Amino acid sequence: MLKSSFLAGGLALLLLSTSSQATALDETSARQLEPALNGEVSATGLFPTQAMEDAFTDYLTWTREQGLSRLAAFEPVVRDFPAGQGSLSGRFPTQEMEEQFKAYLAWTGDSENSLFYAFRAVEFN
Repeated sequence: MLKSSFLAGGLALLLLSTSSQATALDETSARQLEPALNGEVSATGLFPTQAMEDAFTDYLTWTREQGLSRLAAFEPVVRDFPAGQGSLSGRFPTQEMEEQFKAYLAWTGDSENSLFYAFRAVEFN
């Protein structure tokens, strides 16, 4: 009798833990299948937000148009923007781009990604 009670209790515990694990897996799978729908990551799944991915795309376009290195953001150079344009630091064409760069630096610092993660993860010509 004690043996059957022990088995019944163990089976019940196993079923409870399995169902909670299945629920967690279903939630995780849903996030991985549609990363942009829940706002957690960008549409490509490469960045923590869509705003960061958009700013990085705009940044790459800007550096290409200006004939700058893709790594210009890491240079402590103040650019010469027309009056009323540019970020507060003078390093980016918009303040939004500068804010997203700061968010990117914080994200790479908090994660296991290197500072140059985006430059390796995103294809550009």
